[in-house]
Amino acid sequence: MSYTYSICHIDKPEIEYRSKTIDKNQVLNIVNSYPWSEELNRMKEIDEEKICYSPSLDFKNIDDNHSFCLTGVGDPLNYTFSVWYNRPIKKKVFFGLMGEKEKLVVIDKHFEKEKAIELLNRFLDKKYESIEQEMK
Repeated sequence: MSYTYSICHIDKPEIEYRSKTIDKNQVLNIVNSYPWSEELNRMKEIDEEKICYSPSLDFKNIDDNHSFCLTGVGDPLNYTFSVWYNRPIKKKVFFGLMGEKEKLVVIDKHFEKEKAIELLNRFLDKKYESIEQEMK
């Protein structure tokens, strides 16, 4: 499976989109090497008006359009994640009379670091139903 990803920097209004495709191991390396604590600490140090985003990494499976976003929040030494899971859902058009249309729908929930990384691994293993169950 191949992924693309984007980065929300705390002090830049433009989201950084990385166009190079990456694999599962590279996704995990990026998440594990991202300076979550440092970025959350910088958020405390810079002027609040200059903050554009919380530090975030968003990964998209280019084969099926599912995406998974981790947003760091809280204490820099004991941060947690807001997890955003975006997936295609089939919706009936005019009560099914006009067939079905696929629409991207996002769900989000707050998790401790370990649980968020576990959900990321499920995402990378395409265990999408278990992610949905966890996020209800």
